Amino acid sequence: MTPHLLSARRPNNALPLRRAPRSSLSAASVPNIVDIFVGLVSRLNAVAIQAHRTASLRSECADIRAYARHMGESHVWLNEALLTALEKAGSSLTPDYLPSPEQQDEIDALQLSEAAHFDIDYIQFQNRLYLDMLSLCERFLRTRTPMANLNIYALTLCDYLKYHLSQFAPTLSTARASAA
Repeated sequence: MTPHLLSARRPNNALPLRRAPRSSLSAASVPNIVDIFVGLVSRLNAVAIQAHRTASLRSECADIRAYARHMGESHVWLNEALLTALEKAGSSLTPDYLPSPEQQDEIDALQLSEAAHFDIDYIQFQNRLYLDMLSLCERFLRTRTPMANLNIYALTLCDYLKYHLSQFAPTLSTARASAA
């Protein structure tokens, strides 16, 4: 099954996904901007890892299980890249790899999704999550922090997210409507 065929399965019954907290990155000082960004992006990566691992176990489609395994591994790599960027910048920040209670509730809801509708719920969950992550990275980049390694990380993550969102473009209409 190709990713584009998923949009025909159950497009209007997506699980609700609460929006990521909108912290005021532009109004914060540079150290606070970095703290906020690192905290939010590492938590969102943790949500992605759990969602992809859930899909790798629950999906009835072998292609989606393989995709989910790959994506889960990619988000582990993204967390490692975040740590490397912080280390190279000389930062002592420690990313928070645990989803918030609200985010954990969303993961739990995905895990309880009906088997017949799981694949489309998973892809729509991923798309909404990636739109939130993309928005966060773009807002961080607009703050023009002097931490080049963290800026490179955010740019790389933006490209990664845009690529994967484009794979599932037919399923984005619901996500974009809920983002407005």
